[in-house]
Amino acid sequence: MHPWHYLTLTALVGIAGCTPFQSSAQNTTVDKTEWVTHCFGRFLIDLPPQAQIRAGYDLWGAAVKRLDVPPTSLAAQINQREQELKAQRHEARGSMFLRRINLENGGIGLLSWASDASRVMLNLDTYAISKPISRIYYRQGKISTDREQRGIEIATTLTRNLRSRDPQDIPAEPGFCIDGAYIAGSTFQREGFNVGVSFPDHPGAFFSFSTDTGAEEDQLLDRVGGFLAGAAKMVAGLETLRKGQRNIGPISAQEYLVAGSAEGQRAYSFAWESQGKDGSLSEPNITAGLGVLERDADSHGNPPPPAFRSDQKALELWDAIIDSIRLRPGAVGPSSAQNDTPNASQHGLRVTSGTPCPWPGVWTCDEAPQLGAQTIVHGVPMPSVEGNAVTWRLLRGI
Repeated sequence: MHPWHYLTLTALVGIAGCTPFQSSAQNTTVDKTEWVTHCFGRFLIDLPPQAQIRAGYDLWGAAVKRLDVPPTSLAAQINQREQELKAQRHEARGSMFLRRINLENGGIGLLSWASDASRVMLNLDTYAISKPISRIYYRQGKISTDREQRGIEIATTLTRNLRSRDPQDIPAEPGFCIDGAYIAGSTFQREGFNVGVSFPDHPGAFFSFSTDTGAEEDQLLDRVGGFLAGAAKMVAGLETLRKGQRNIGPISAQEYLVAGSAEGQRAYSFAWESQGKDGSLSEPNITAGLGVLERDADSHGNPPPPAFRSDQKALELWDAIIDSIRLRPGAVGPSSAQNDTPNASQHGLRVTSGTPCPWPGVWTCDEAPQLGAQTIVHGVPMPSVEGNAVTWRLLRGI
């Protein structure tokens, strides 16, 4: 569950009082004629045209950011960064700077020590250029010295597969949408995004949308249901508007929607989540939330304008957005893990150290039984044991 959901749920319990609030029973629908479809990661979502959006993207645990730098200025910026690293002193290794790496499509990597006392951890600053329209992107990955080659492989994949796109363009090929571009391909990788949306027509309301590869340990209702059920009995004014299974097309998910009133204000905390599956690009952990918390009164003590005229209006906006969430057609290809499991012929599959993992799952090494079962994701090089190449055997896929 996204940390923001915990914050809003907890805060809502704290501010809920006994001020009455009339909920409208009118069953109206939201006019989505002018709504805009956005591509975030491998998913699509529809939002009002006036929505104000901020998004962040993550690849293998490190943010990928678009730089407001013209391509003609990139070389100078990289040179400046290199000189800064060379000027910084490492307490035992001389300069913090290690070396420059030429990557694909004009991309550049700068390898340096992660800190002036580090002996093990490195930083790899990657500058990538999208094609055919040149836009500049930056990623700083932290890697250990024994994983240096793996870090370079990740940087190379980014620079090789970065494709430009206009903001409203929806790619047709497999890939992960970011700001003004997408990372083509569907080989399994750790990826995710966080999107925050505010609405001028709904002051104080904030919508969040995020994905992350891997499954959440427990489902939404199992984690927050007991807490909120107990809180509702103790705190006057806190009520559950809706809870239960809330599938969207093939996406299996749950929702928990609560509201409370205090000092003339109506607060909301809506949460929706798909638990996700390990090793899958098409079924990551997906979360969405809508929150309206207590705001300050004006200088005359008057409460701020309500975010929604009624509970019904809040639910209508929520439903219109949530119902639009879907996996982008073509977003994942046959090389992603998706929902498949190995067939009978693939159980017992054997590969050697250094070979990219052909199937995400639980693997064992008969030559080193002391290691036990190891979960290895698709595409990651199969590990060696004490520097020696060994054979790994697939126990079960995930």
